[in-house]
Amino acid sequence: MNRLFIKKFITAVLFLIFLFIFSFLNIRANYKTIKLAVEKTESSSLKEYILNIEHNVNENIYGKYKFIEAYGYVQKLMDKNEFSNFEVVKDTEGKLHFTYFANKPNPTEQLVAKLKDFQRNIKSPKTKLLYLMTPDKYIKGYTKFPKGIPYDYSNETADQFLNQLKLQGINSIDLREGILESGIKREDLFFNTDHHWKIETAFWGFKKLVKDMNKKYSLQLDKDNFYTDINNYNIIKYDNVFIGSMGRKTGKYYADADDFSLIYPKFKTNYDFNFENNFMKGTFIGRFEEALVGVNPIRKYDVYGSHGIIADKYFSYLYGNQPFAHIHNKQNSNGLKVLFIKDSLAVPLISFFSTTCSDVYLIDPRYYKKDALDFINNTQLDFVVVSYSPQDLVDEFFKF
Repeated sequence: MNRLFIKKFITAVLFLIFLFIFSFLNIRANYKTIKLAVEKTESSSLKEYILNIEHNVNENIYGKYKFIEAYGYVQKLMDKNEFSNFEVVKDTEGKLHFTYFANKPNPTEQLVAKLKDFQRNIKSPKTKLLYLMTPDKYIKGYTKFPKGIPYDYSNETADQFLNQLKLQGINSIDLREGILESGIKREDLFFNTDHHWKIETAFWGFKKLVKDMNKKYSLQLDKDNFYTDINNYNIIKYDNVFIGSMGRKTGKYYADADDFSLIYPKFKTNYDFNFENNFMKGTFIGRFEEALVGVNPIRKYDVYGSHGIIADKYFSYLYGNQPFAHIHNKQNSNGLKVLFIKDSLAVPLISFFSTTCSDVYLIDPRYYKKDALDFINNTQLDFVVVSYSPQDLVDEFFKF
């Protein structure tokens, strides 16, 4: 009996020592990050404030990715196609996805009604509303899930939504159309470990957007096909340097790191880029790659982007999702003035699209606290482009 008690006592003491050492290392490594989060976090309620602080603490746990990697490696050895109770799943090509169980498309009637009301409240008849549908990682005609893996009907939801927009007289462009004929290898359209498209695919989306807008609105955007010619851009490829949003949940041993390409113009460019969020205020001036691209994530070998969103290589373009941002292209003073109300998939596409414009404004409805209509009705704009990917056709994004 005494021997059993001694064993339990020693185990408890060792566990407490481990907790003390781990807590000390955690505080030592992440004190500045947590302190900044405490100082900068803004919320309307104490509960939301505490949740935001807790999120930052959890995201910066000492050795976090070592624990994730160990668990992910065990899941890979077991040849599992789902991770953490279907939080992340794997398709037959080994690409990771976010999904959920569903048996039909989500209802979208209310979303369409909100967008229609939004259109009615745009005062200037010269400002046109356009919906831009970016592609889902689950590509119809290509992506397949193993038996037992759920499909969330995102593409069917998007089809339904676009059909309803057409009935309401709202123009749309669907970048899912033609993606399999884009000339990009099908396995290279999206990152393996992230829900975003690759930068090459985003450039193709920019090219298709220009072509479709010219056709739909009788425009002459890039009439010489100069800005949309990939041969006029530098492409720097980095091998095995990026793990995206899904891979950060599974670790690099469950799904291998992705390659990443930085694409930027060879031709002369000159920009002003301004944005502001809860953590930083940025004003960047210069060439495309100086003003619109954060080079630190590219240069730093940090596959997880563990130093915050600014270290996420996908978000090297435009420094990620900002509540509000303004791109002014000094090389094209007579170009279009466009507002994008968007999610993260549109970020690199908008970067390239800015070459054809005079001014591009960006609003992310998840973080923008002001009235978007008030901005629109007090700003000279040619287009308001609303762009959410199929999985983001939810109330959170339609705060009009």
